[in-house]
Amino acid sequence: MADDTVNCKRRNFLWGVASGLGAAGAAGVAVPFVSSMMPAADTLAASTTEFDLSTLVSGQLVVIAWQGNPVFVVHRTEAMLKRLTNHEHKLKDPESHADPRVQADWMKTSEQRLVRSIKPEYLVLNAACTHLGCIPLFKPSPGQAEWGDTVPSDWPGGWHCPCHGSLYDLAGRVFDGSPAPFNLYTVPYKYLSDTKILIG
Repeated sequence: MADDTVNCKRRNFLWGVASGLGAAGAAGVAVPFVSSMMPAADTLAASTTEFDLSTLVSGQLVVIAWQGNPVFVVHRTEAMLKRLTNHEHKLKDPESHADPRVQADWMKTSEQRLVRSIKPEYLVLNAACTHLGCIPLFKPSPGQAEWGDTVPSDWPGGWHCPCHGSLYDLAGRVFDGSPAPFNLYTVPYKYLSDTKILIG
């Protein structure tokens, strides 16, 4: 007559082996699946952009690409920096407190919020108007001589959006009365050397 008693040790051992093999199989399927969702090396490389500021002459603006988006880089003159004051009462958000995007961790003091850059002479901003994303035109000269009635007579210089008329000063801060709700957005960047920055 066969022995009908259950061998608990053997049953537990078989359950343990089966569970272990099942877990190993699940991991074997999950690892390649999760790896396929990670960004490729070329994508990670494209997520940052290096730029040599020494290629800019004083007063020059260039537009470079970062993650497929245009970015303004401006070498502001001493005269441009002096024109960042005395019109704060005309701005929607002179110290960039209302921007919905997180401001850079270096933008802590009033001076940094005034110039909106790590080094005052070099400004790095997202080049899209915060209204509907048009690219504003750089109008650094004060007054109306260059642009006529499209800017106020006491214009300090900055950007003018050709789509709907939003105005920004030379720190990218938006003027009251503009359809744009926020200042031009800052982009994350850091200095790799005295003249080279890494955006992203």
